[in-house]
Amino acid sequence: MTPNERRSTLALGGIFATRLLGLFMILPTFSLYALHLPGATASNIGIALGIYGLTQALLQLPFGLLSDRFGRKRIITFGLILFAIGSIVATLSDSIGGVILGRALQGSGAIGSTLIALMADLTREEQRSKAMAVIGMMIGLSFSLALVVGPIVSLYFGIQGIFMLTALLALLGIIILHTQVPDPLSNRTHESLRPHLKQLPILFKNRSLLKLNFGIFAQHAILMANFVILPILLNGLMPNNHPNPLFYLLIVAAAFSVAIPIIIYTHRTQKAHILLPLMIAVLATSQLLFIFFHGQLWEIAANLILFFIAFNVLEAELPAQISTIAPKEQKGAAMGIYSSCQFLGIFCGGALGGFLYGHIGNTAIFLLGLGLATIWFTLSLLRKRPQENEGIAKV
Repeated sequence: MTPNERRSTLALGGIFATRLLGLFMILPTFSLYALHLPGATASNIGIALGIYGLTQALLQLPFGLLSDRFGRKRIITFGLILFAIGSIVATLSDSIGGVILGRALQGSGAIGSTLIALMADLTREEQRSKAMAVIGMMIGLSFSLALVVGPIVSLYFGIQGIFMLTALLALLGIIILHTQVPDPLSNRTHESLRPHLKQLPILFKNRSLLKLNFGIFAQHAILMANFVILPILLNGLMPNNHPNPLFYLLIVAAAFSVAIPIIIYTHRTQKAHILLPLMIAVLATSQLLFIFFHGQLWEIAANLILFFIAFNVLEAELPAQISTIAPKEQKGAAMGIYSSCQFLGIFCGGALGGFLYGHIGNTAIFLLGLGLATIWFTLSLLRKRPQENEGIAKV
């Protein structure tokens, strides 16, 4: 990479990371906080957790198209302002309805596809995969950091402090964008990353891509459903009935210490083909164990370590698989579908998790996770048709 490419990649990764840091900091604490809001039920707590995924999924493509016309930086700035406004609305809200509105506004700043388009404008094609890998690692680290920072902020400033910090992180993103990211010579996205509507039916017929899209949907649905109930289960097991940052730090550190060597080993030994089903099996195992063992702190800790080992490996591996399978001419459309499935998983996981907890109980949430992981594992074992990917024609 040239110095400008490195600078652009790190800066855009920083915007991705700060934005997601703000979104995910509430996971360890939100369910406990929301229980005391006027009008709160288990169902609308789940909706509040996941609603930003729905607005993200719906608005990714419109924001990308607007950036072609009005410029990447303008649209990214506008999206980050919406994100900050949503955070402020959530901060000032004293009812669950207000928090849902704020979270929906946060998600309406759907700039993910535009950030990727800007990265494409600022990097050469042969360096683009490397840039995406760097951004992916920064996103993964941001998610892990959020689980540690969120309880610290809420301990001293409450959940409102998390929402306000989220607004400040959005403003930091705007500063990074306009001080560290060079202006592209052109706003015209490379053709391989531009989504074409007429490509979509062709991509939906590709079984390998469909399995990966279902996988990212299932993974994030399981994540959000689990975090509807986990803060409540942990309440009372922690000192002072408050999420302990050290607990999440140890979980994250233990998971990363196993996940990273697994990724390195499987790729060095050319065994990456077994990585996906193996990690899906670990994910399913974590859900199965949660069904029977969640009454003690050490049980939840052990299950969470398993969960995050699988989550971290899959979060890194799935986009790489999409990039490998989708032909160059359809990468933009394929990544667009993939991102939409991810955000829809976030919404469905939060909404279904809240509904199941309110109407059936916490075991139903883990049964949902086990069911999704089992379906995904079964799909991962199905052999793809010969030359399946070659059947995606150029558009």
